[in-house]
Amino acid sequence: MKKITGRQQELVEAALAIISDRGLEALTIKGIAARVGFSDAAVYRHFRNKAQILSTIIDLFASGSARLLAEINACDCASLDKIQLFFLDRCRVFSTERVLATVMFAESLFQSDPRLAAKVHQVLRGHRELLLKTIRSGQRQKAIRPLPAEHLFDVVMGSLRLLVLQWRVSGYGFDLMRAGEKLWRSLATLITETKGG
Repeated sequence: MKKITGRQQELVEAALAIISDRGLEALTIKGIAARVGFSDAAVYRHFRNKAQILSTIIDLFASGSARLLAEINACDCASLDKIQLFFLDRCRVFSTERVLATVMFAESLFQSDPRLAAKVHQVLRGHRELLLKTIRSGQRQKAIRPLPAEHLFDVVMGSLRLLVLQWRVSGYGFDLMRAGEKLWRSLATLITETKGG
């Protein structure tokens, strides 16, 4: 990802604040300009359009995800521990950057812009590839149940997405990290291979 300028960062933060306050549908160039005290034309000097701002937000999330995936790949730890690192890190990121959950789980809103939809799907593909590789490795080591890896991936990611959705619709009414840790313990019990198969 190309490094963004300080002014672009300010505009991205204004966009994130609008999304956080009023939702993705409320994001407009005029609203961003008003939030930072710029003219619309000044915003357009830094970003071509709203889609480029959203693309930058997705890129920022993607670069953080790429660092996490690299750390997990480099970790000399058990497969189940790698999945836990991923799962709890996503809970941590979303709990500290609530608006990212809104953007990253709003795929249907990006369907009108195939480039944005493709970016979101690319991030999700990276998650899928890492988790499938990790699950299969754990199965070879007899640490993870020998069910179809794709199904185990769906269980883990589907549980994460549902938890984040419940947290969002509750108005962030519970501690996502604490709930994520509890949910992870149950998931680990479900996917761990029991002694003797």
